[in-house]
Amino acid sequence: MGKFKVNDRVRRLPYTITIPKDGSASLDSVDGEVETTTFSTRGCIGTVKALREETTLAQQESRARSLMVQVLWDTGTLSYHGPEALELSR
Repeated sequence: MGKFKVNDRVRRLPYTITIPKDGSASLDSVDGEVETTTFSTRGCIGTVKALREETTLAQQESRARSLMVQVLWDTGTLSYHGPEALELSR
């Protein structure tokens, strides 16, 4: 069903978050420059618990897009992600 198997260790792909330094400012404002802070973080690590395929897709939609990976994170949270949001942990 793809590059992941049950009991594989996976990591959420690294991501970047940009927030305004001033808590009352908005990044959507067009009135001028907004000073921002950017945080980059590595994703959480967890274990693949199940793989499932959505059955409600239209015929023309890709099988790869229908795959959902159920992950039990080391924090105890259980969630579903598409395979494009995960990488194998080393």
